[in-house]
Amino acid sequence: MKPVHALGVVAVGAVSLVIGILIGRYAIAPELPGWLKRMSKDGDSKYSQQLQQEIQANRIEENLRYFSSKPHIAGSPQEEDVLVNYIHKTWQTSLDGSKIYNYTVLLSYPNASDPNYVSILSSDGTESDISDKVEKILSPDQNDPTVVNPFNAYSPAGVIVGDPVYVNYGAVEDFHYLTRNLSINLTGTVAIARYGKIFRGDKVKNAQNFGCAGIILYSDPADYVAGDPDRVFPDDWWLPGTGAQRGTVLNTDGDPLTPYYPSTKSAFFLDEKDIALPLIPVTPIGYNDAAKYLSKMSGNEVPSTWKGKLSLTYRVGPGFASSYEGSKIKLYVQSYNIKKTIRNVIGFIEGQYEPDRYVVLGNHRDAWVFGAIDPSSGTAAMMELSRAMAKMLEKGWRPRRSILFCSWGAEEYGLIGSTEWVEEMGKVLGSRTVAYLNVDLSLAGNSTLRALATPILHKLLFEAAKKVENPNPEEVKAGRKTVFDTWVANMPSSHNPSVPRVGDLGSGSDYSSFLQLLGISSADVRYNYDQKKYSLSSYPMYHSVYETMDLVSRLMDRGFKYHQAVARMWGEMALTLASDVILNLDCVQYAATMQRIVDDVERVYGSLLQNNSIGLDTVKDAVVEFRTAARALQRRAEMVNKENPLEVRRINDQLMQLERAFIDPLGVAGNLYYRHVIYAPNQHNIYAASSFPGLAAAMFDIETDPDQEKRWQQVQKEISILAYTISSAAATMQDPGHIGAAGTQY
Repeated sequence: MKPVHALGVVAVGAVSLVIGILIGRYAIAPELPGWLKRMSKDGDSKYSQQLQQEIQANRIEENLRYFSSKPHIAGSPQEEDVLVNYIHKTWQTSLDGSKIYNYTVLLSYPNASDPNYVSILSSDGTESDISDKVEKILSPDQNDPTVVNPFNAYSPAGVIVGDPVYVNYGAVEDFHYLTRNLSINLTGTVAIARYGKIFRGDKVKNAQNFGCAGIILYSDPADYVAGDPDRVFPDDWWLPGTGAQRGTVLNTDGDPLTPYYPSTKSAFFLDEKDIALPLIPVTPIGYNDAAKYLSKMSGNEVPSTWKGKLSLTYRVGPGFASSYEGSKIKLYVQSYNIKKTIRNVIGFIEGQYEPDRYVVLGNHRDAWVFGAIDPSSGTAAMMELSRAMAKMLEKGWRPRRSILFCSWGAEEYGLIGSTEWVEEMGKVLGSRTVAYLNVDLSLAGNSTLRALATPILHKLLFEAAKKVENPNPEEVKAGRKTVFDTWVANMPSSHNPSVPRVGDLGSGSDYSSFLQLLGISSADVRYNYDQKKYSLSSYPMYHSVYETMDLVSRLMDRGFKYHQAVARMWGEMALTLASDVILNLDCVQYAATMQRIVDDVERVYGSLLQNNSIGLDTVKDAVVEFRTAARALQRRAEMVNKENPLEVRRINDQLMQLERAFIDPLGVAGNLYYRHVIYAPNQHNIYAASSFPGLAAAMFDIETDPDQEKRWQQVQKEISILAYTISSAAATMQDPGHIGAAGTQY
């Protein structure tokens, strides 16, 4: 044997020996590095207990007293300077950091020296029955010179004189009744609509579309005073007759001057005349004032479902009774629009192992007046939750994934702060965000939890609620020890009474842009009033000057235990998503929910579709495909090797990205603000959600459309979009090594 060959044999033998030793070493007694062991385990349950204990009711009360001590409308110094700086400094020192994002946006205000009002104008030009230009002060904490008088944001200025017409809630069906059933010509009239049922901006849009020259909004006692009408605030939490609900009437989300793009320094701003703002003047009034006008109306008596609870005969109009011959209603609005700087504050806790995965928590900061409920009850809870997590950081805790706390600006004007941030950060958020957890307000009542969420988060909601102590001692005495127990007892699901009902997400708060633009799974939670007992449109003091600390601390949550329960629930959800190795996202629940939606569509529209030779077979097939893929993904998630970080990331990415698959870049029914094909705001009520919204829009009032061929073609198109989208979503859940396995083979 040649020397060179001998050396080669020795070398090969030596290498083989080393390899054999290494194989034997790890095959016989595999030993993972310490860091890999740690990152392969779920978060310690002790941290959940620590967080629950650390969240303190008295601190939430202190927070609320601070945040609701002064009016803080968006764009005001109190809002954009004092509160922003306070939150930023708090998070900068207690968390891993904080950042402020500035945006220049279009806001709207009433003229403080020339207030809006309504009156009756007689034929000789005399004005009478002038509405209150400011709300009556009923408790000392409301007496502040910076209170903004009642107005509806983005209403154009103008003086309108016309015949009044009562339009019930101002829904499109109400206008159809007036024009189709009663053959009333609404051109040039002034609509009087009661708040409730649908978004106020949709009321204005409907009035505008049906020819009204202006619209007056009021809160009827039927919708805001379910108790003794003579015992209202400050004696009880019911709305007094002098209360007026402020609010935006903008029908788009985000800054109207920069649609679909962030209003940063580099932005191109549209001219105000080129954007879709309301075209007719609008103002809110209290129900004491509304009674002055409704009691003098002429015309037919309204249907029973249109009657409120004012002590008068509700009539449609148009116009006043003969005893007021020649009189008109006068609507005087002097509001104006102006560019202002608004700010978002983002605080963060950096994740230990997956810092590039974000669990995002958000609450808006701006209020129409004092905002002790909306939004400061939520702000107070978020600040306490962030403080509690900061304390845990000091004791050595750190989540697996990053947690972001977001304080949004100008939500009340049309979700402006959150939408601008999502537009600016969309490329980052779309690929990295696990879920968005929203608390707009901590409580609208003290009966039970109310939650809205996409189906993939239902299981997370239930498990979190089971870990939170019941804040109601009477419920505890009755054996309902947790938030979950009272929730399921008060609001059982119609399809499974063992779990509570979870509502769908429309566009009522800051979750909208996360879900509708990026497809990020979202949830919104709060405590609510008993909806079986009270048929209310919202909590009674909504957006009025009476929404104060006194109202909350004396009449709604003495001891702040309900606020505490919401903060604990919020924290438990965030902790689970930020700490578990495999994300607690339930794709199988999504499949079950999708099947129920199909069944509902067939029940409501089946015969009509069949009569027009249209079926849902392609959608049904896609749902079956989706269900099969969801079950397979869940099995893989249950069996995943948690010690393999690449396999863990792969499964988690499939779970996290599932919601993204429902986004149509062309928008639902062509609306680019709403792109989620399964859930989007109702086309006639932004507050409400529609399942299969494109199909729902195509089917609405279809039988009265003169162009039947075009409408039914749109229905077929929407069915095609649904089938394609659901099938595509199913493909994202398949084993990545078998892409296309469920599709057609060529």
